[in-house]
Amino acid sequence: MEHSLAEHTHRFEAHPDGAARATLTRWTEAVASGRIEAILELYAPDAILVPTLSNEIAVTADGRRKYFEFFLSDGGPDCTLKSVVSRTDRKLGTSTVAGIYAFRFRRPTGAETVPARFLFTLEEIGSRWMITGHHSSRCV
Repeated sequence: MEHSLAEHTHRFEAHPDGAARATLTRWTEAVASGRIEAILELYAPDAILVPTLSNEIAVTADGRRKYFEFFLSDGGPDCTLKSVVSRTDRKLGTSTVAGIYAFRFRRPTGAETVPARFLFTLEEIGSRWMITGHHSSRCV
């Protein structure tokens, strides 16, 4: 279904950066709860995941599932947002959210904190804001 630029812009302005940030919040909550299905449903079918703790880029639902099964193997880590910035491209109808987050894993050997940079790209697909790209890497 096609929309004119004016219609698209109006629909997008009804969901400013707040919609993208809300998706990020849902993602952090799903990670902390260890709910893989809730995490995966936030990603578009063709989303690209460049994960924090793996060198393998996931471009399929199965690849993303495999990564999050590994990532959550010790349970859901606490996920704290340290800083967040966002940018909306009203012409393209996309939003980018970036920042620093920290994961606190409860390992059998003790707690481990992993600070990481992140960049999410999001797009309104149907009536839902979905993650189309996610890059995360450990802070140095």
